[in-house]
Amino acid sequence: MSQRIKRTKSVSPYFREKKAKIQDTEQSYKGVSDILQYDLKVLFVGINPGLMSSTKGHHYAGPTNHFWPCLSESGLVDQKVTFEDDFDMPSRYRLGFTNLTARPSRKASDLSLSEQQEGIPILNEKISNYRPRIACFVGKGIYEIYSRQKRSTLGLQEQSIAWSNGEGETQLFVMPSTSGLVTSYLKPAKLE
Repeated sequence: MSQRIKRTKSVSPYFREKKAKIQDTEQSYKGVSDILQYDLKVLFVGINPGLMSSTKGHHYAGPTNHFWPCLSESGLVDQKVTFEDDFDMPSRYRLGFTNLTARPSRKASDLSLSEQQEGIPILNEKISNYRPRIACFVGKGIYEIYSRQKRSTLGLQEQSIAWSNGEGETQLFVMPSTSGLVTSYLKPAKLE
């Protein structure tokens, strides 16, 4: 009779220490402020700020992020825009920005699922109170966390969020992630 050896998941002290150093470093980064205004055309919802965005104090500020080049070519704006223009977007184009999770990290996978889900009621309240016409989730993964179910389609979703004033609702839209770390969509697909 053979005995089964029960394996336990163990992490070497080197990697445990390395992860702790990364987390300590990330704790020193500040979140990126929401850029909100009432009655926006589109509120872009990111999963969380990257470290470069935190350092620069602007949304989607990483050099490999395709957000700003895609926005510039989308038809939502009439000129080339960069992360340095994010504060002007509500007044110039009625576009705003927020994140599901405020804590910056190197990559979204550094956040726990529960940490990300804690932001759902806060996001719902922002959307309900600020009344954007569309809340655009920048990535399928963030929408799957938000809706708590797997979605295979991009674009307009069936779900909507009622406004706190009872006079309308926000449509939910899902686009591919613009992160340079996401390689399943090339820039032309992200632009669509």
